Amino acid sequence: MSTTGPNEPHSAPTLSAVAKLAGVSSITVSRVLRLPGLVAPETRGRVEAAMRELGYVPNQVAGSLASARTSSVGVLVPTIANSIFADTVQGLSDELEPLGYAVILAQSRYDAAREDHMLAALLSRRPEAIIMVGSPATDDGARLLRRAGIPVVETWDLPVAPIDAVAGFDNYAAGVAVARHLVAQGRQNLAFIGGDDPRATRRWNGFKDTALAAGAKTPRRLILERNASGSVAALADLPDVDAVFAANDAHAIGFMSGLRAAGLLRLGPAAEQPVAVIGLGDLEMGRLIAPSLSTIRVHGDAIGRTAARLMLTRTGPRHVDLGFELVLRDSG
Repeated sequence: MSTTGPNEPHSAPTLSAVAKLAGVSSITVSRVLRLPGLVAPETRGRVEAAMRELGYVPNQVAGSLASARTSSVGVLVPTIANSIFADTVQGLSDELEPLGYAVILAQSRYDAAREDHMLAALLSRRPEAIIMVGSPATDDGARLLRRAGIPVVETWDLPVAPIDAVAGFDNYAAGVAVARHLVAQGRQNLAFIGGDDPRATRRWNGFKDTALAAGAKTPRRLILERNASGSVAALADLPDVDAVFAANDAHAIGFMSGLRAAGLLRLGPAAEQPVAVIGLGDLEMGRLIAPSLSTIRVHGDAIGRTAARLMLTRTGPRHVDLGFELVLRDSG
């Protein structure tokens, strides 16, 4: 019987284990990896299915021993186009680089298939840990990480059953806090704009549930295309809206540009705004624009630093809630 706990890393699967499960030789598995065109499609299919089931990824660190340290850490973020995750990567790097670790950065671009591909690519470099924004989008991705045999830290969320460790905040609670504030202002026609990734969806759920419980009208949700600015959220799509919670500050600032063009943005206090706007991320631009942007402040640097510490030690809490703050400015 295994003595490994549910959140302990498993041993990484071997090439010989893949061969045994697929009913072929280790040489055949190696040929599938290196010269797949020389292997019969049916045999190749069995080998690839076995690799997926076991969570096996080939070792791309040429010439290194299996026990050798790579002193690298794989980091997977949704995108580098949006600076909202920059503080987390910076905090992580600030903790790890003085210790001799190199950070290998990859992007999922909010695409589940690409995320699985990039996780496999990172793991093939034999990093000493994987740190990712959010949780794996697919069962295959989760299986790869559970069987990698290395520390895994999920960030920017608080999954109930993390693969190993987690450092983040409660996205549902962030939506609750925004809805409570807007309803307390007397706003009744609420809307949420942003992507449909799992973290944004949890913010939406907290926002919607709280607004309905408080007696507001059913909030509307406008899903934007990946990497789209909030400026594409035309006011025509949200008739009579009097308050908007944007999934991040970039979407909020874009939407405010549309309000400004329509003459629905004022330089006075939040209570005088025809349409209140609240974002998430506390980007510097949001503090500088007029009116200044109300937002959910996330402690991105602390998330990165905490993730590094969770990676480096197995002692202490493995589920760290770093919280958030509702920062109220002139926009709402």
